[in-house]
Amino acid sequence: MVELYHFWSSVCSVRVRMALEEKGVEWVSRYIDLFKFDQLQPSYLAISPNGVVPALVHNGVPVRESLVINEYIDEVFDGPSLSPSDPIARARMREFNKACEDDFTPIVKLTLMKYILPKLRRRWGEDALHAYAEKRPSRYLKDLHGRALRGDIDEHELAECNENIQFLLDKVEAILSSPEFGPDANGHQWIVGTFSLADICIAPYMYRLYALGAEQFWSDTRRPNVARWYSQLSARPAFKVAVEWPDESGGGYEEVNLTSQPLNLTR
Repeated sequence: MVELYHFWSSVCSVRVRMALEEKGVEWVSRYIDLFKFDQLQPSYLAISPNGVVPALVHNGVPVRESLVINEYIDEVFDGPSLSPSDPIARARMREFNKACEDDFTPIVKLTLMKYILPKLRRRWGEDALHAYAEKRPSRYLKDLHGRALRGDIDEHELAECNENIQFLLDKVEAILSSPEFGPDANGHQWIVGTFSLADICIAPYMYRLYALGAEQFWSDTRRPNVARWYSQLSARPAFKVAVEWPDESGGGYEEVNLTSQPLNLTR
């Protein structure tokens, strides 16, 4: 039995949902509503001591951290491989995944201020939000959410986040135009030549950026390789399932005047 403890818009939850769908794994949803602070309930902390989603439970045994979970899914379950067979391509995939974890935190900070905090303030008073922030086991999240609530993350810092995102997208554009890996058999250009966990790793960040206004980040004339790559990525049925999981207790991105992406499915 495969159980996934997840939240609708969590970028790490999206990654794992997409990997499960790409592999064709049947799974049971265990929804953890981050806007109700379900992640801090003792029953969930017993599964995920850092109080973060997602957590995969396979035959009663938990696996944590989305990148680890996705490699586990790829290794344990039947279905198409999500890792390239070539050792260098696999190494590049892992390099890219690590870069996503290390370098894409500006997206987390930007969406905390533009999306997460506005939704939380619709549900909770300031005292309650400060109290919940202090209960977070993760020191990083405790500090980040505390700074956001105190107003310590100002427009200058958010502008720096945007500049960093633009720089990182330039790196993705360069990777996609690199001659190291050619297109796959269908003529698609992926991060390491064939569709892999690298594409899945960054997919939810890109969807989140779309909600913030894709035209700021890519188009047919601005980072055209990113635009083509994202178009083929977002056409995958697994991507649709992963990103369109409903906000089970709220109004989605539109609740705070952001925009969900309409998805047209083709291969």
